[in-house]
Amino acid sequence: MKILHSWNSAQSFTDAHSGAITVGNFDGVHMGHEQVLAEVRGHALDVKGPAVAVTFEPHPRAILFPDEKPRRLCHLHERLELLKRAGMDAVMLLHFNREMATWTPETFIRKLHAAFRFKHMHVGYDFAFGHARSGDADSLRQIGEGLQFTVSEAAAFEMHGAVVSSSRIRSSIEAADFKLTEELLGRPYSMSGHVGKGDQRGRELGFPTANLDVKELAHPPVGVYAVLAECQGKIWDAAAYFGYRPTFRGRTLVLETHIFDAHPDLYKKRLKVHFIERVREDRAFKSPEALASQIAKDCAIAREILSQRDKD
Repeated sequence: MKILHSWNSAQSFTDAHSGAITVGNFDGVHMGHEQVLAEVRGHALDVKGPAVAVTFEPHPRAILFPDEKPRRLCHLHERLELLKRAGMDAVMLLHFNREMATWTPETFIRKLHAAFRFKHMHVGYDFAFGHARSGDADSLRQIGEGLQFTVSEAAAFEMHGAVVSSSRIRSSIEAADFKLTEELLGRPYSMSGHVGKGDQRGRELGFPTANLDVKELAHPPVGVYAVLAECQGKIWDAAAYFGYRPTFRGRTLVLETHIFDAHPDLYKKRLKVHFIERVREDRAFKSPEALASQIAKDCAIAREILSQRDKD
């Protein structure tokens, strides 16, 4: 899959021309997105051209409404990898800014068409584009008549009686409903990042941890969780603490993962933590010794959860 970062690169990369295209944030590349992307592949086959996805970074709401910007469901590199797995031949990664937000629907589509010369455009059921989201599928069809491309619109993808959306998935994560989250995403829910240096408190307590900064991501409630830790193709049973460390008057949100029965060197490596089940809520303890005693109990519970999961 070719990743394009500018209008000029899109115009010069002719392998991405004369196909089918779609546009969206694709945060999380969930089951609803998967439907749209699969249909784009089908339309690309029909017109005998490539399947192309256009996505934005940062999220438009982060620019237009910075106080309301959504927590992301995955990192950018993960989104691109998921788009590749979905069968896209090329992805245009547009840097969203305030100037782009002023473009009319027709300005945006004409610029997009000049870059890719696409024959077909397939969009989601709630697609809106251009200044103040004033463009929709009907106005897109009118523009397409002039530029000689056809337009189709995906149906809403529903599961358990409601439309699958990034906002619904954020809500399921915030409720620690990992089973529903996995169904809506189409894969297990996880958080990932590069392991950094912590303050070594876990090691001092007898439970060394791999620490991740995940403050930009959508996340479950603070607390302790039974998890699976994955790095470079290896997976370990583990327990994770997610919170502010109130026992030590912490102020930074951290994800600390203690791997059972192994001591891999994970520093600066990318670690993916798959959430399985919540063990308990977060709370402060009177002393480090009291916390260490509770961590031992938490690990025992997490082991049992993971053991039962393996049996199921």
